[in-house]
This record gives sequence, C-alpha cells and structure tokens, in this order.
Amino acid sequence: MAESLRLSREEIIICYKEDVVKLLEFLPWLERTSGGASSSIYSGEGIDKSSMSVPVYDATLLNFIKAIRSTDFINRNYVYTFSRYRIKTAADELRVIDACSLQEISVLGDIFSKYVLRGDVKGAVWTEGVSNGVYLALLLKLKDLMEIRSPLA
Repeated sequence: MAESLRLSREEIIICYKEDVVKLLEFLPWLERTSGGASSSIYSGEGIDKSSMSVPVYDATLLNFIKAIRSTDFINRNYVYTFSRYRIKTAADELRVIDACSLQEISVLGDIFSKYVLRGDVKGAVWTEGVSNGVYLALLLKLKDLMEIRSPLA
C-alpha cells in the first residue's frame, strides 16, 4: 500500500523541510567533529583502574540525538529497510545515502533510526555515527535533496 502511494516533490518537501532545517543547525558541528571522537571516559577524582568506566558524551551530540527524535524520520521498523537494501556496514550506509533520491527520503530516516534507537541500548552507537561520517553524510544529502542553501551563499 505504502509503495503505491507516491508523493510529489513539493509534498515531500512540505513534509520534511521543517525537520531538515532543525537538523541542519548541527551541520557546522558535524563538519568539525566528523571522523573524530564525540565522547570520552570519565576519569574524575576517586576513579581507579578497577572502577567501571563511564562514558561522557558531547553535549551537542546529545542535543542532536534529541533533535532527531523529535522528527518524522524515526521509524522503529528500520530493520526492514536495512534488509531490503542489504545494508550491513557503515560503508553500505554511505553507499545507500549517496544513491538516495528525494522519493527515498524515508531510507535516510531509517538510517538515522538505527543510530538513535540502537544508541538507546548501547550509547556508543550514537558516537559511531559521528566517527564513521554517517551523520554528516545524511545531513549533506538531506540539504542537497531539499535544496536548502546556506544564507551566506
């Protein structure tokens, strides 16, 4: 049923533009930190080598995850998309992101969903999206598909 329902370009832009604009606020931060670490291990006073390590996440990363959660991109059934497109690695995700068209914008949301929802169980997954460049690739692709230009251009 959903496959037979095709929205026009304008309808897709109307549905997602507000969410994309909200996420693009994080683009400068992702351009600076992509490929690097966005978390560290707490090593405060009174912590010794036998203590359990506690990760400390970048505040901007947490705000980014919170912003993604508030969009229409989150889909708990993202695993079906991963199966359909044979996505198993970050390289596969980057390949699919590059090949997506505006009609397949929900695929981009499903990739966001993987990182956000798996991160709820294992927080290190949130930082993987920064270190492997998937978040940056997603935002750049969304910006390109929605034809949103920066105010300086």
